[in-house]
Amino acid sequence: MSTHRDDRLRADHLLLQALDEASTILALEGTGDPPDRYTLTFRGKGLGRDPASQSEVTILELHQIDLRLPYAYPASPPDIRWMTPILHPNVSFSGFVNLADIGLAWSRELPLDLVCERLWDVARGEFVNLGKAANYSAKNWFEKNREQPLPVDSRPLRDRSAQTASNVIRYERRGAGSIELVGATAASEVLFIDESTPTPPIPTRQPIPRPRGGDDVLYIGPE
Repeated sequence: MSTHRDDRLRADHLLLQALDEASTILALEGTGDPPDRYTLTFRGKGLGRDPASQSEVTILELHQIDLRLPYAYPASPPDIRWMTPILHPNVSFSGFVNLADIGLAWSRELPLDLVCERLWDVARGEFVNLGKAANYSAKNWFEKNREQPLPVDSRPLRDRSAQTASNVIRYERRGAGSIELVGATAASEVLFIDESTPTPPIPTRQPIPRPRGGDDVLYIGPE
């Protein structure tokens, strides 16, 4: 018999498959039926310690993450651990990631594809939160090297869809009173609609000119 958790796992799997298809960066491997554990592989540039010296900071181009969905999921957040070297203040020495530290407050409504997109932003240095550091060595490095251009990889995770327009619209809530609209344009274009968004003016109705040279009547309207 299907359970609420199984239904959520299946829905998440469909979202992640769609994300995989929209990306040349992500490779996805799921375990379970429905999957409750994923290995995420990002092929792109990110900062890390040189595996040979363990001290020199270098550009790494392969990142792997273990993402587990615990028994209490979706009431409880995913367990996330970085398995490859990374230099980032919000990833602990042992590789664990707290979603709150990377700007994602967990709720049942938070979709896994959005979590994956944020993890790619962490890998490439697009997202850095020095106020919630879990790795103080990395925090000190970022503070001392503010001239480092970030992100080190400019591509969004949905880099396939960034090149072509889509007629699919997806709405994502971004806090009270605001909605993010993704789709219908290139993936890099985002429209935010909230209470401060101005209402567009109603076009002025233009009168229809009366035909000349007779008493013919032109009628436009429902039959």
